[in-house]
Order: sequence, then C-alpha cells, then structure tokens
Amino acid sequence: MLVIRLTRVGKKNSPAYRVVVADKRKAVKRKFIEILGNYNPTANPKTLVIDKEKALHWIGLGAQPSDTVNNLMCQLEILPKNKMIKKVYGKPTKKKDAGKEPAKAASDETKAETEKIDAEVTEEKAEEIPAEETTEEAVSDDTITETSDEVVKSETPTE
Repeated sequence: MLVIRLTRVGKKNSPAYRVVVADKRKAVKRKFIEILGNYNPTANPKTLVIDKEKALHWIGLGAQPSDTVNNLMCQLEILPKNKMIKKVYGKPTKKKDAGKEPAKAASDETKAETEKIDAEVTEEKAEEIPAEETTEEAVSDDTITETSDEVVKSETPTE
C-alpha cells in the first residue's frame, strides 16, 4: 500500500521535511518512490510546496496521505477544506484543571435542582397540614432535639 508522508531532513534542531510517496511497510527515512514537495516549519513564515498534479496523480492511484500531509494539502487547497482532520498534538490538559470547571457546573446544577425540590416539598407540606398543626410540630421537633442532646451527653464517658 502506498502512503504520502513527511520524511525529516535537515540539521539537528532545525527540522525540514520532504513530502514523499513511499511504501507503507518501509521505514520513514528509507527508500521512497517520489518526492512531491517540501515543508519547512522553522522558516518565518513557514514554507510549504507540494506539486498538485503529482499529488492528485498518486492519490488517484490509491496512495493515502498521512493526517499531517492531508491537513497540509487542505491548506494548499489540493484537497477540499472539509477533508481536514482535527487532531490535537501536544500535552493533554492537567486533570486538576480539567476537573474543576465541570465540577463547578455540576455543583451549580445540583444546587438548583435541590432548591427546586425543597420548594416543591415545602409547598406540598403546606397544602397537606393546616397552620395549627405546623406550630405543634415545630414545638415537638424542638423537644426531640433537646432530649437527644441530653442522651448524647450522658453517653459520653465522664472523667
């Protein structure tokens, strides 16, 4: 199978690439069939030269461009722009930074949901219980908490 890919040439710390057609089984720096162009990312501005006729000829014969070469060809409008591959290179984001934003959004959503539920529950209780009974319940709840505090105090060992 044929592939159109970049082959690195140039000195140490100053990469330059050739756009070549090669057999997929061959190593990147080994034999290739034909040079289609070159790419120099270190130049200012970056230089990119690809022979459009040769590239389309090899693609017509079944050569598959690599992701990077595919995007470079889309930049030169050899291939249509909608064929561009969205690929992220570089270090992934830190988990701590990435986790903070969704957690905040999730906590905001859960707070809003709990507030809605609390409002619904209090409305339902207000409809079911008349006003006189609500005051009695409030008094009985206070007595329960007071007695439970006493029980807790008695359970703790005294020294």
